Amino acid sequence: MEYWLRKRAFILRRAGGLKIAAGLITAGSAVAIYRSIDEWEDVREVGIVRFGRAVVTVAKIVADYKYHLYGLYYPSEVYDSAIKQCHSRSAERLLELAKANGGVFIKVGQHLAAMEYLIPQEYTQTLSVLTSRAPQKPYEEIQNVIETDLGKPINETFSEFSEAPIGAASLAQVHLAKIRGSNELVAVKVQHRRVYKNSKTDMHTMEILAIIAAKLFPEFRLMWLVDETKRNLPKELDFLNEAENAKKVSQQLRHLRFLKIPRIYDDLTTKRVLTMEYCPGAQIDDAQYMRDNKIDTHDVCRKIARMISEMIFLKGYLHADPHPGNVLVNKQKNGQIDIILLDHGLYLTMDEKFQRLYSELWLALLKPDLDKIKMVANEMGVGDLYGLFACIVTRRSWKSVTQGIDKSKMDSSERQELRNYAASLIPQISEVLHRVPREMLLILKTNDLMRNIEHKLSSYRNDTLIEMSRCVIRAHYTYAISHSSSHFSALSNRCAMWWALFKLRLYELALIAMDKWPIRRNRISPIERPLADNVNSAAIF
Repeated sequence: MEYWLRKRAFILRRAGGLKIAAGLITAGSAVAIYRSIDEWEDVREVGIVRFGRAVVTVAKIVADYKYHLYGLYYPSEVYDSAIKQCHSRSAERLLELAKANGGVFIKVGQHLAAMEYLIPQEYTQTLSVLTSRAPQKPYEEIQNVIETDLGKPINETFSEFSEAPIGAASLAQVHLAKIRGSNELVAVKVQHRRVYKNSKTDMHTMEILAIIAAKLFPEFRLMWLVDETKRNLPKELDFLNEAENAKKVSQQLRHLRFLKIPRIYDDLTTKRVLTMEYCPGAQIDDAQYMRDNKIDTHDVCRKIARMISEMIFLKGYLHADPHPGNVLVNKQKNGQIDIILLDHGLYLTMDEKFQRLYSELWLALLKPDLDKIKMVANEMGVGDLYGLFACIVTRRSWKSVTQGIDKSKMDSSERQELRNYAASLIPQISEVLHRVPREMLLILKTNDLMRNIEHKLSSYRNDTLIEMSRCVIRAHYTYAISHSSSHFSALSNRCAMWWALFKLRLYELALIAMDKWPIRRNRISPIERPLADNVNSAAIF
């Protein structure tokens, strides 16, 4: 963000800047009214107010940067301090806007919170609360939706129903209940009453604001995010679709004994009401819960990585919103650790070609094979920005990518280096996100969420990387086996797969053994894994 603020020294200094913005906002208001003319209740009661609130918030943010950065010399400590304060104030304004407008605004805020490679830290940290503490709707509104959709009074369906929700999200909230007759304890997910109507106006608002941003700052492109939200929102608003997704993924991953997908009650499920088995648990990033229950965080990270990696590389069917509020962990009385996956409204279905390309990309990143990285990136449409693309996919520096991302674990200095580069490469990052296949946007979002969980749990081993590598190997050789020209070729590929998996297991065991060394327990690593270097990823692949 610093980049475009610096480059233009704030474009709105120009006399015509505010006139252009005002004209666009006025035109935008007219468009919003016109597009909503078939839903006068929406416009009268919510549409204009919500649109106006968004415009006012954005105008305040623009004015804040303009006023407080005007005349400051860059680079300087004064400038750095001023822009960080602008970031903090603006992030708080966006958070309040998301809470006030709810629905789509919270959904987009959650997405932005995961984009550490593109957005300043002040924004991602402030907006991250939206993943677990979304605003709640009053019980009367929830009761109205349930009775309207199920066609009878709530007390005829449920013998008990908690008025306070156990969780609130961008589009819905969840209440505990007991089914009348069977007395089964269930979780009832109820869509916010106005979220469907508001979604149309909200998306028009987002589109207009993105157009305004593009006019003022052409290098900061956000239309890809608007397009993805418009494409995916209807799926997330249909709970019958969510129920089918839950059943499908439960069947696909039934071999993962640690994975728990809540059972769906079809007779108590509609487009706006989803009744499912209640599965208790703590949020997956709750480190205190892990400590209190003596849960191995490495084991948890491995389980999550295996679940997500199998979805991407082996099944081609990916849960596209695994933020901490949607992934729970629970320790049973017998000591078994369950991972509970919730909110199945948005899934990405990948074709075989994209799956193969993505697995080949990761195979090249793990070797590392820079020529192969460039070739695959070209096939994905990234072109000359392949190096930046590799950094975005791995969330590692280019130096780490070229040396091998298995050779070192990201530390605070590399994390800060990435933030500094991101601040100066916003136009190029936006261009990469504009060029890549649409599937990559959801995968990048999922990868970011998974890495954030690993970071919060302080898992300093390469647990996620190892599990993903295992799935990459299986995907690569499964494709090779299925396209073998002879039985001998198929057998040769199968043996190569077994050998690669065996070496990867040795590498994993070496890391586990080194975890017991004092140098590892203290997280001091001037000498990088001397034992594991004998079985590194280059040798495996």
